[in-house]
Amino acid sequence: MAVKACGIVLAGGVSKRFSGDKALTPVEGRPMVRRVAEALHEAVDVVYISVRDKARGEQLLEVCKPYAEGYLVDMFDMGPLSGLLTAGIKIDAEVFLTASSDIPWITSTSLRRLLEQVEGFSAASAVWGNGVVETLVQAVQKSCVVKYVERFLNARTKLARPSDMLRSAEKLHLVHASKLTDNPLTFANVNTYEDLQTPKPRGPFKGVVTDSLVITEAAQHFAEAAGHHVDGRMYEAGYSYALEGLVYLRHGVVHLASHSLHDAAEMFRRAGLGEAENLARLLARKLGEWMT
Repeated sequence: MAVKACGIVLAGGVSKRFSGDKALTPVEGRPMVRRVAEALHEAVDVVYISVRDKARGEQLLEVCKPYAEGYLVDMFDMGPLSGLLTAGIKIDAEVFLTASSDIPWITSTSLRRLLEQVEGFSAASAVWGNGVVETLVQAVQKSCVVKYVERFLNARTKLARPSDMLRSAEKLHLVHASKLTDNPLTFANVNTYEDLQTPKPRGPFKGVVTDSLVITEAAQHFAEAAGHHVDGRMYEAGYSYALEGLVYLRHGVVHLASHSLHDAAEMFRRAGLGEAENLARLLARKLGEWMT
């Protein structure tokens, strides 16, 4: 039976930097993954856990009852993006709302607000004042997921990031974080044990991005780049990715711009254009420094 909104807990990672089972680590008495599942449960109609294998799914589902309906074993080897793509194929829902299992302070209020903001858009996520985007917390229309699988999967297999879905969205809504929460730690993620003791804000409210954004120009360049890649036209693909990055830069969204430029550099590398590759990598690195 179709549902309006399906929540996906992204729990397919291996916690390399955490040196332990991060998803099961308790925060204020409850495992991180359970806290995220509970927050999603209060925001959507049904919740599933994205996992890398059946055994892990059974384990986390038991921990997350009664907040999760079931689990989905990733169909792809594309990192966290796999969870959203798998859900888009297997679950009959109008909208998907993702949240990684390592953001234990996320609230149902913030998730509901984000879900509301995808109405009339292909996809929505949060953006901070410094141009950082919450690429693991997305509200995405099923049509956007289906389009990605049909049009971009082959070209993006080796390049894919969670931001791919946002970059492919023909009408992207980046909601200023201040409209989703009044606490910068709400979206804080846990990478190390130290992050549990002193969580770090994902970004400041104030900065170059001062309000929510609607971006419609970038997806065309993303699509053109993917098409050129499939056709073996690497220089043209790199050029299109660079144009995509310029769109994000005009809006101050340095996070997505850095991803576009990294992809441009890889295409120029494959085309044998060392000077263009070096320039694109330098710009991407500078944008990364801007975010930190």
